[in-house]
Amino acid sequence: MIVYTGTAIAMAWLGKHVSDREQRIIGKGGAPLSCWSWEIVMGVLLYVVISALRWQTSWDYNMYYSYYVSMQSLGEFSRENFEPLFALLTHLMARAGLHFSLYFAFWAAVQIALLTYALRHRKILLPWIALCIFMGPYYIFWMGFIRQSVVECLFVIMVESIVRRKYWQYLLLSIIAICIHKMCVLFIPLALVPLVRVHHIKRWVPFALLAACVVLGTFPQWIQWIFDRLGQFADVLHYGHYYRLFMSHDLEYAFRPVIGPSRLFPLLSCFVVMWYYPALKRRFASDVYMSAMYRFMLVYMAYINLLANTTQYLSRPGELMRGCFLVMVGYTLYYLWHERKWLPFAAMAVFNFYYAFYEILKAGLNPASIYYPELYHTFLF
Repeated sequence: MIVYTGTAIAMAWLGKHVSDREQRIIGKGGAPLSCWSWEIVMGVLLYVVISALRWQTSWDYNMYYSYYVSMQSLGEFSRENFEPLFALLTHLMARAGLHFSLYFAFWAAVQIALLTYALRHRKILLPWIALCIFMGPYYIFWMGFIRQSVVECLFVIMVESIVRRKYWQYLLLSIIAICIHKMCVLFIPLALVPLVRVHHIKRWVPFALLAACVVLGTFPQWIQWIFDRLGQFADVLHYGHYYRLFMSHDLEYAFRPVIGPSRLFPLLSCFVVMWYYPALKRRFASDVYMSAMYRFMLVYMAYINLLANTTQYLSRPGELMRGCFLVMVGYTLYYLWHERKWLPFAAMAVFNFYYAFYEILKAGLNPASIYYPELYHTFLF
C-alpha cells in the first residue's frame, strides 16, 4: 500500500509541478519545457527504481526472470519464439552479466520514457496519468506483460504520427513494434481508425453501440463462428493454440463469465468520457490528437467488452490500445477537476483509483490466492 500510494502521489506531484512551471513560463512568453526538465527526469527515475527492486510482482515475472537467467547460464533461451528485437536486447544484457534487476529496470524505463515523450506537449495530463498508472491496473499489467506493455506505450506515440500524416514514420514504428511483439502487425490496419471520416452522429449512438458490445460479450459463443473462418492467420499472431482450441470444441477454458469492478469500472469510466467528450472537444478544440485517442478508446472498449467473457488471451490484441483509454481518462479527470464538476470527478476517481486498494486487500486477506502477484515485493529483503 505504501509503495503504490507513495509512488503515485510522488509522481503526480512532480507532474503537477512541471505542468504549472511550464504554464508560468509560457505565460511570460517563454518556450515549453523539454522532456529533460528535472521533474520529469526524477519521475522517470522513481518509476525505474521502484520497478527494478520488485520481486515476483505481477503474473509473468517468473517467466521473464527464468528466461533471463537461463540466457545468462546457458547462453540460450528456454523459449525459442521470442521476437528478434526483444531477444537481441535480452541476449546483450544477459551476456553482459547485468543483474536481473537492471534487466527489469531497462524495460520499465522504456515504458515510462515512451509514455512521457508521447505527452511532452500535454504535461497537464501527467499528474492524472501518474495516479491512474499506480492506483489503477496499469502498473500491475505492465510489470507482467513486458513486451506488450512496451508496444502499448509506443502506440500512444504512434497515434501522433497518424494525425500528423507521417505515415512512413508510423510504418517504421510499426515494424519496430512487431520486432518486440508479433501481435503488433495489427497496428497496420489500426492506422485507418482516425482516418475514416465520420459525419455528425447523434450523441446516443456511441452509447448504444458500446451497450450492444456488452450484451454480445455476455454470450460469446458466436466467436466460434469467427474462429472457424480465421484459418491459420491465428498462428501469425501467436494465437494458433486458441484457434485449435475452438476448432476442437473444447470451450471450457475459452468461455468464462466475468463480472466485477475490474470490468465494470473501466466501462463506467468510458461512459463518463463519452458523456463529456463534446465539452472536451470545445476545451481542447485544436488538439486533433485527443480526437484520435477518443476513437481508439471506443474501439478498445468495444473489443474488450465483446471478449470480456472469454479467456484473457483473446482480449490481448485489443489491449494494444489500452494506452489510449488511459490518456482519455487523463483528459477527462483534468477537465472535471478544473471545471469543478466534483460529483463526476469523484466518480471517475473511484473508477480509476480503486484498483490498487481493492486488489491488494484481496491479496492481503488471502496471500495464497491468485491475487498474490498483486502485492509489491522486493528482492532486497
